[in-house]
Amino acid sequence: MSEQPNQDRVAALLKDALDGDLAHIDELRRASQEQLHLAGQALGGELTFGRMTVLRVLRDWRDGKLTNEQVHWWALLMFVGAFPEEWTPYGWRSHFSSQSIQVDYSNDEDVNDIVFELKDLGDFDDEGRIAAEVDNMIRQLSDS
Repeated sequence: MSEQPNQDRVAALLKDALDGDLAHIDELRRASQEQLHLAGQALGGELTFGRMTVLRVLRDWRDGKLTNEQVHWWALLMFVGAFPEEWTPYGWRSHFSSQSIQVDYSNDEDVNDIVFELKDLGDFDDEGRIAAEVDNMIRQLSDS
């Protein structure tokens, strides 16, 4: 990956990700874990998101504005609080010394379930199943 973004940019990109704007998720991936942690602190308070964020991600993905990879990396960041260097459905490995960011979305079971699914997007056992369910996921969040 190329040069790391500056700290102010990382904070802005993290805020965008928490709002479901993934247009620059690839740029955010270039940030170090320390930068992500500092950005989380700079945003202040508890880092959270909910249905509207996930609906935005799902709709943008369905409409072709996002790639599978962008959605996968966003879900990993929200689930793990980092961009792991290695990832499988069985676990992840990272070699950074800074702690992961803490993102809270646990008060909504539907959001939990969908983020949990999206983190596995494109993995060897997915076989396109997750992408085929995007409309059902949107309905699930819209109807409840």
